Amino acid sequence: MNASDETPEVNDQATPEDGQTSPVGGKVKDFFKKNGPKMLFVCGAVLAVWAALAVHADEEEAAQESSEIDPPLPAPEPAADEKPKRGGPEPHSVRGALVDIGDRQASAKAQENYRRDVGGDLPAGKTWRPPHSRGGDSPEDFGLSS
Repeated sequence: MNASDETPEVNDQATPEDGQTSPVGGKVKDFFKKNGPKMLFVCGAVLAVWAALAVHADEEEAAQESSEIDPPLPAPEPAADEKPKRGGPEPHSVRGALVDIGDRQASAKAQENYRRDVGGDLPAGKTWRPPHSRGGDSPEDFGLSS
């Protein structure tokens, strides 16, 4: 058998022209042999996150486009026979009430109003909201004098 008939050996590493193995080529190949599965996992994870963000952006854009096309409907008007839950513009009376103020102390004005309206001293940790009227358009209804 002749030496020219034999197939030459294939070297797995990149070789420069002088026949020596390149130190950089060998290091790169070793790096990918050791870290190839990790690199594939990281690249796959990055692609998965990127794809999820792209899908989310598309959904958000579609939602924004649909809101531009179909504006939200206004709230339905209450029926004429229904009364609002809170007092409307009609004048109405509000009863006096004890209000919890925690560890603070009620003002002298609140103590005076409580003695006048109820009698006795205010309990500790409470203040007095005196009876008053609300509603209407007169300045007195807002606690203002004319």
